[in-house]
Amino acid sequence: MVELFLEGVTHVYGGMTEAVRNVTWKVPDKTSNALLGPSGCGKTTLMKIISGLLKPTEGRVYFDGKDVTDMTPQERDVGMVFQFPAMYPDMNVYQNIAYPLHNIKTPKHEIRKRVIEVAEALGITHLLDKHGPSLSFGDRQLVSLARVLVRPKPSIILLDEPLTQVEPERRTELRKKLREVKREFGQTMIFVTHDQTEALTFAELVAVMKDGRILQYDSKINLYERPTDPFIGYFIGSPGMNILPCSLVGDEIDLSEFRLKIPEGVRALLEKHGTEFKLGIRPEHIELSKIKEKDSILFLCSFAEFQGGSQILTLNKGSISIKVRTREIAYEAGDNIWVRFPAEKILFYGKDDKLIT
Repeated sequence: MVELFLEGVTHVYGGMTEAVRNVTWKVPDKTSNALLGPSGCGKTTLMKIISGLLKPTEGRVYFDGKDVTDMTPQERDVGMVFQFPAMYPDMNVYQNIAYPLHNIKTPKHEIRKRVIEVAEALGITHLLDKHGPSLSFGDRQLVSLARVLVRPKPSIILLDEPLTQVEPERRTELRKKLREVKREFGQTMIFVTHDQTEALTFAELVAVMKDGRILQYDSKINLYERPTDPFIGYFIGSPGMNILPCSLVGDEIDLSEFRLKIPEGVRALLEKHGTEFKLGIRPEHIELSKIKEKDSILFLCSFAEFQGGSQILTLNKGSISIKVRTREIAYEAGDNIWVRFPAEKILFYGKDDKLIT
């Protein structure tokens, strides 16, 4: 169990493709973390660098302050669970889990104790006599995780898209099992995924990655309520944050089809950053009414999606389209709806896409 620190890590494939760009990232000891981002953003490359499977083009990797950049995966003692779980086909589940302990000459009675302990924690004791080819994909992934956990406390456990190929009906169960394992074994874990549900369900802290860079590493609440980049606001949430280009004109924000009055304090803050901005607001923070109210703007509903206890509406005004989530099941496509943007719920981003605070 270690604190991980990446310092200025960059990796270039073939001298041309920059997969990871100047990443500096500190992961506290004994925390559950997610590395979240779209396919191709550099997540797997970063995991290979942490594990020692890949040496960065630039930068250093530290475990508890010790430089491990030039150390092998075995020397770093990193446990990895991959997207496609590998099992030894000529061994049963018990033997697969026990294999790492045999390699380090662990006494037989200790091997049995550890295998049973880990199998019970993962709920797979009933599989110990079975062979790999007979298991479901979800069960194979649990066996792969058990093979990592059975070792004497790996320094870090890396889970690289471990649920992508798992049957949809089992994913919720396995996410729950991973959280239980983290609590019981108390090890530093990093869960790599492109799925925000998996990341936000599993992790205490989430790093959002895009184009080889970590944009924000923070608590789930902060990522949702105060994303530091418009991409994070849009990527996290269903639907994602509404992001609208706008400009500052006096004490108003001009969104081309309409203007919004802003408090004096907000105007003074924005003036320090120029005149061109992006406005961000979550779909559930937009207020709706069937009658005109103060500071409200008339929109047309083009689509209404029923989602049990709520509706997701697509509202249009000229060239502007927004998503709104409302618990009021009262609107249909074709309705004219008065919309209000509460000033206290609006975030602003500058031309560099940085949150203005």
